[in-house]
Amino acid sequence: MSRLEELIKELTVEHTEHLKKVEEFKKQLDKNFSPELVEEILEFFKTEVENHAIKEEEDLVEEIEKVAPDFDTEAIVFGHNTLREAIEDLETTFEEYKKGKASEEKIKKFANQLFIILKDHFVEEENFLFPDLKKYDIEI
Repeated sequence: MSRLEELIKELTVEHTEHLKKVEEFKKQLDKNFSPELVEEILEFFKTEVENHAIKEEEDLVEEIEKVAPDFDTEAIVFGHNTLREAIEDLETTFEEYKKGKASEEKIKKFANQLFIILKDHFVEEENFLFPDLKKYDIEI
């Protein structure tokens, strides 16, 4: 198995783990909203999800460049930047909430948008990016 294949497998496992965590967060947000939960969600995205994104931007891009130098890796970074902006939106809304300037509903809305963006991003990678990369890898 090539390094690229190993990396894709590893990233796919992380996608599954992250989506399970997001499902837990969704349930908790609906049932037991609390500032601590929002902090936990933000921390998860700023550490776990960000570390995953960095692994893709550094390790995956490095492997892609070895097998497919013309491959558009900017799309990966673009997807991550969209996610980062959504994290910032949730963080800003949470700061407003703590000052009494935003509602619990608004936080839930931004958190759910963030969850959807993450899921859509993972689906895109698994259904389009990774299969495309495997084609390149086989040709080498």
